[in-house]
Amino acid sequence: MLLITKRRWIGALFRHNVSAVSKMTTIKSARQVIDALNAEGSDIDIILTEVDLSMTKGMKLLKYIMRNNELRRIPVIMMSAQDEVSIVVKCLRLGAADYLVKPLRTNELLNLWTHMWRRRREVLCFLKHG
Repeated sequence: MLLITKRRWIGALFRHNVSAVSKMTTIKSARQVIDALNAEGSDIDIILTEVDLSMTKGMKLLKYIMRNNELRRIPVIMMSAQDEVSIVVKCLRLGAADYLVKPLRTNELLNLWTHMWRRRREVLCFLKHG
């Protein structure tokens, strides 16, 4: 899991509540994101990122991931305190798998993680076995 946030409590929430997260890389700086994606891309099951990395950086990151053939297979979940329909729709149109409105609830995170993890495993199994 690649978690892109400036807020430590979000990482702590995942570590404490989601036992399936065996490895989580937390990045606070938008500059480190591309390096982490390039270095760990094949090992990342899910990306949870903030829209508010400064509005344009969150969207640019999503566009970058969706344009990259290697990375676009990774589900990207955007999160923000902004619940404006236009922002949610834009993220989904750009390829986000989901959009979470903060404050985040533990049960939302657990359900979303479980769903995305299972979906990714099913796709990988299908690709492997035809």
